[in-house]
Amino acid sequence: MISSKNKIRFLIRFNILIGLLAFSSLSHAAQNDRQAAVVKEVLEGSRVRLAGGQTLSYAGIQAPPMQSMIPLVREYGQASFSFNKALVEGKTIQVEWGAQIRDERNNLLGYVFLDDGTFVNEALLKAGHAKRRVEPPNIRYAERFRQVELEARRQKQGLWREEPDNPYLKSEFIGEKSTKVYYYPTSPELEGIPEAHLAHFRTRMDAIAAGFKPCATCRDENPSDDY
Repeated sequence: MISSKNKIRFLIRFNILIGLLAFSSLSHAAQNDRQAAVVKEVLEGSRVRLAGGQTLSYAGIQAPPMQSMIPLVREYGQASFSFNKALVEGKTIQVEWGAQIRDERNNLLGYVFLDDGTFVNEALLKAGHAKRRVEPPNIRYAERFRQVELEARRQKQGLWREEPDNPYLKSEFIGEKSTKVYYYPTSPELEGIPEAHLAHFRTRMDAIAAGFKPCATCRDENPSDDY
């Protein structure tokens, strides 16, 4: 027969175990699951205020500012704001959290989905209403965002419509022959390098097979790749 003292010890240990399991489940959910929220107000192209009062920034992208000394930038910012407003204002969204859940301004930071499956961050990039801004540790959609933005630039969508023709954009990856380093075609490091010094690759694996190594940005955004 179990004594009263042992029963008390058992209950204490049991409650501690349940508490630890609950904390573990909540932590896991915060990192991997989507959390529902209601958008009360759209603040700009990549930032909204939720019904609870918290401000949410969209991870991996950055919309043009609506306040700028440059009229064209203000125009792009307003177009991005209107696009985002039409997508999410007053709606229930699903927020997917990355490894970092707040930005440098202490706003919540997440990937936003609608109930119909629309990936809002990606939709803004695809329409040319935002630029890709992937910062570790939130690199989950880095390659996907890169490809979507690259296609928007190729199609001169939204804020890319006035961009000068860029021959680099036709390639997926570009390597510098002298250093044996490959870059994204949008990398500023490529500017000023003569065409004769460049190698063009269809895929990342083609570049690696040719003996090229990733630039720092490529490596940071794809840490699981075996180089």
